[in-house]
Amino acid sequence: MKGDAQPLIKFFDGSDKRFIIPLYQRNYDWEESNCKQLFQDLIKLHHSDRKSHFFGSIVSSIQSGTEDRFIIDGQQRITTVSLLLIAMVNAKKEGLIEATDAKLVEKIFKRYLVDEYQEDERKVKLKPIKKDMQAFDALLYKPKNQYINGSNVTRNYNFFYDEITRANLTLDELFETIKKLEVINIRLDEDDDPQLIFESLNSTGLDLSEADKIRNYLLMSLTPAEQEDLYTRFWNPIEEFTNYDPSPFVRDYLTIKQGKIGRIDKIYFIFKDYAETENIDRAKLLEDMFHYAKIYNQIDKANIGTDKLNRKLNQLRTLDSTIAYPFFMAFFDYASLTGLTETEIYQVLDVIEAYWARRIICNLLSNALNKVFATLHRDVLNYMNKSSKDSNNSYIDVLTYVLLKKGGSSAFPSNEEVKSEFKTRQVYKMPANARMFILERMENQDNNERHDVVKELTDKNKIITIEHIMPQTLSDKWKAALGNDWERIHEQYLHTMANLTLTGYNSQYSNLTFIEKRDMEKGFKDSAYRLNNYVRSCEQWTETELKTRQKELLGVFMRLWPMPTTSFEPLNREAESASLDDEDYEFTGKKIQAYILHGVRYSVNTWKEMLIQVCGHILIEKRSTIEWLCANEKCSFSTTPEDWKRELAPGMYVWTDNSTATKINILHGMFEQCNIPASELVFEFRSDQEDGNEP
Repeated sequence: MKGDAQPLIKFFDGSDKRFIIPLYQRNYDWEESNCKQLFQDLIKLHHSDRKSHFFGSIVSSIQSGTEDRFIIDGQQRITTVSLLLIAMVNAKKEGLIEATDAKLVEKIFKRYLVDEYQEDERKVKLKPIKKDMQAFDALLYKPKNQYINGSNVTRNYNFFYDEITRANLTLDELFETIKKLEVINIRLDEDDDPQLIFESLNSTGLDLSEADKIRNYLLMSLTPAEQEDLYTRFWNPIEEFTNYDPSPFVRDYLTIKQGKIGRIDKIYFIFKDYAETENIDRAKLLEDMFHYAKIYNQIDKANIGTDKLNRKLNQLRTLDSTIAYPFFMAFFDYASLTGLTETEIYQVLDVIEAYWARRIICNLLSNALNKVFATLHRDVLNYMNKSSKDSNNSYIDVLTYVLLKKGGSSAFPSNEEVKSEFKTRQVYKMPANARMFILERMENQDNNERHDVVKELTDKNKIITIEHIMPQTLSDKWKAALGNDWERIHEQYLHTMANLTLTGYNSQYSNLTFIEKRDMEKGFKDSAYRLNNYVRSCEQWTETELKTRQKELLGVFMRLWPMPTTSFEPLNREAESASLDDEDYEFTGKKIQAYILHGVRYSVNTWKEMLIQVCGHILIEKRSTIEWLCANEKCSFSTTPEDWKRELAPGMYVWTDNSTATKINILHGMFEQCNIPASELVFEFRSDQEDGNEP
């Protein structure tokens, strides 16, 4: 096996050379986002002084007696660059791009795309697997109306074609930039086993992590002395603060800065885009990250201040509290800068805990909290900045207002909702962290003498267990004790809070009668857990006792997590709004007055008008994807006109005569296919008092 660095275009060059994708390889599956990143890199490369751009490695084996290369690894890159070259050739032939060298189109076509002296009937250098090959060849030899629009090959070609015609570069300039792409060309010897090497390449897991790429991006272009200085002062401590896994921290850091949550597997590109857009000095950027990493570490270890604050924060950490880290990081930074008192900080954590606990007991989806916590601190500050200078609005008052005004899947459950859901919530079937959080708080409440319920429940020696007072499997004695309606009682109460407690006795005895479980060694009567206070006083366990305990525990819940109140009122009444990614939000019946796409507000009168306009915006932004959706009749798009469809462009239509819910579903599908976050589209509604009719 031999390898060396060389320009990718040199790898393509040469007569009697074909690039064959083995049948065991997957289909070409690069997404438009991958192509977009490559094209953006080429544009930046063109405007820079850099002589090369590393484009990964290509592993190939040579077929005996020929120059043909079997591509073991790198087919996605080779196919993508080939599509880019075809798009350049076709755009020039159609007069949409200029060229200084009159022979450059012919040179690209004959040296890098086809081998006209190839003895086989098919002269194309790249030989993808069969399905991709048909789409690939059509781009070279057939008119546009015969392209295979359902293929990723065609989809990505269309993307490059559109970008080339808008890039304001000549063919020569773009080709010279492509020549700067450099690869590691690894060639296998005859005695190397391509299959074993392929499996090794795809299973070793030695790819750079997102944090590795970010570190290299921040330090690579600096002098050795600068690298050593910034690594020692900032990057290495950041790794220590994040337990040597900085990627989640960087995502939370970017969430604070940008107000939206990035995909963890794309965090390098998001970070790079942020750093270049903001044009921040590397040292200052690392220093700021270091500052927030210290706060991140304090939150992660529940070591933010006094014992009282640490205990409160630790209670929240029992939950999957990492989703709240962007808020906590921003808030604790603000609290330090503004000198908030311990009492004020505690009140904020208390309201966050009440919001979370009430949502848990009402079984509201936790994924909605990602978006809430991504912007919560920013939302509070926006209201505080907009309020009158004479007002004396505290952070806790404004925070409470912001949370209470949320609706849909982000709502703060009311007392009535909590009381209703508490009776039926299957606490035992909750995710383990939520179940332990509820039990720990219900057991200890605000007493100074506490049981470490979480530690005891998770101890490998099983110090305590969660016990069903009325067991999961009823004996004849239990059925008789419950009465004729035992089946309904068992089904209704079994996993609810009324029937759950903590116990130290062996769970194998859990099917004993109530009196036996109460009076046995380590039974309910001997228990030191407060959750057994009422249970130990009972002589039987029937629906009467279940209802009494249910009422008692509901009272505990309401005392622990009361509905907060606020005196804050914004200066101006705001229109109700909801984002496309607000799950469970009921859009039906709402009267739309505007939408906000990518931060720009557009006024509309109807949902139909909004759908047509949004599709028009996305068509300009992602034309090749919309063409693909129409060609494949996906997400209510098609190429055939009907009375109930609206034409977006020649040959492209979308279904518009439908319900509000269907329009929302169409938008969801389109945004997903176009790889646009649903949070980028926000709807603004008219109040119920205003007139407005939806067609």
